[in-house]
Formats: sequence, C-alpha cells, structure tokens
Amino acid sequence: MAGIRDAKSKIVRAEWVLNWATFILARFVSHILITVKLLRDAHKFGQGIELPLALFGMAGMNLLNVTLGIDLFHAFKRERNSQANDPHHHE
Repeated sequence: MAGIRDAKSKIVRAEWVLNWATFILARFVSHILITVKLLRDAHKFGQGIELPLALFGMAGMNLLNVTLGIDLFHAFKRERNSQANDPHHHE
C-alpha cells in the first residue's frame, strides 16, 4: 500500500469518517426510522401477514446492522492497533 494505509494519514482518517458516517446514516438511522414508521402506521396494515412480515424483516435487518457495526468497529481497532505495533511506523 506504499504507506497509504498509515492510520495517521488524512486519507485513512477521512476514509474511516466516511465509513462511520455512512454506516450511521444508511444502516442505523434510516432503519430505526423505518421501524418506527412501521409501528406508528401499524393500524393501516389490517389483519394480514404484511405487518408481522415487515416487522420481522426490519428486526432481521437491524440485527444484521448490529453485527455489521461490531465488525466495522473491530476492523477500525485492528487497523489502529496494527499501525501502533508496526516497528516501521513513524509518527
């Protein structure tokens, strides 16, 4: 990577800021809002299978988002730790 993966570099910092911002906005906030909207509009669904199916789907997506967030956090920590333990790393 020719030094580009330096955890202190502005490019890598910007990449992580974008990773976290897109995760929070696209995966966390939007899915929470969709789930809240489903719950608030539950009366519009009637007695069919649509509401339970939608809620079950959103619960599954939110569970996947939690695991994705944990994986993203571990990748972030791993990259920071690998840079801190690199004997060729210059601060």
